[in-house]
Amino acid sequence: MTSKRDGQDANRKALFGEIARGAEVAFRNAEELFSEASLLGKHRALSRSLFLHQISLEECGKIELLTAWATGLLMGEEIDPRKLTKALVNHKAKNHANAYMLDVSDEEQAARKNRDWKAAIGLFEERQKAFHEESNTAKNASLYVDFNGERFAAPSDRITKDMVSEIVKRNREYLGLMYPKVRLLSKWNSDIDKTAEKLRAFKALALKFREEMPNDPEKAMTRMLEEMLETATRGEATKSG
Repeated sequence: MTSKRDGQDANRKALFGEIARGAEVAFRNAEELFSEASLLGKHRALSRSLFLHQISLEECGKIELLTAWATGLLMGEEIDPRKLTKALVNHKAKNHANAYMLDVSDEEQAARKNRDWKAAIGLFEERQKAFHEESNTAKNASLYVDFNGERFAAPSDRITKDMVSEIVKRNREYLGLMYPKVRLLSKWNSDIDKTAEKLRAFKALALKFREEMPNDPEKAMTRMLEEMLETATRGEATKSG
């Protein structure tokens, strides 16, 4: 007879498998969008090229979100598929996820160096907001005729070759960053139980050092990684022995 817990585990594994598959599908779509956007760019259809590159980037953001949800699922967190659905169609959420791949600003770097974590988080959140607004504004400008109160502007008036060159570079970079995550989810899906055990141990360590060093997350992370390395080294020594 199947217990309630067995049923929950089966549902969890099924949801994880679908999330891993979703990441693969999203990545494939992002690649196709990149190719189609590049063709438009070659034919000087700059506005529509930028639009498709932006949608490709949002698919990359979707993969970032899926990776976070999948990790939480294996750590034992409850995942509501309805919330997942809502998050994946939220342009702001996907742009905010993509902001994590941006280079760290000089201001945020200085705040980190001074261990002013509150300021560092605040600066990053401001950058997330600005990145979303910039990305969304450019996407809308690539499709619609706008009126600024004095004159109308077509997409061809607003989207420049430099803007397209910049988004091509970013899109190529983000596709490169997302591919290993898609592969990782696929690997985790091949041995969910073992992966879940490791991730829950990781979560326990993270909570332990966060409680011990609440005002120094950088040191807490360093200590956690050191302990994980020591554990892994002991495990390899035991196997070889």
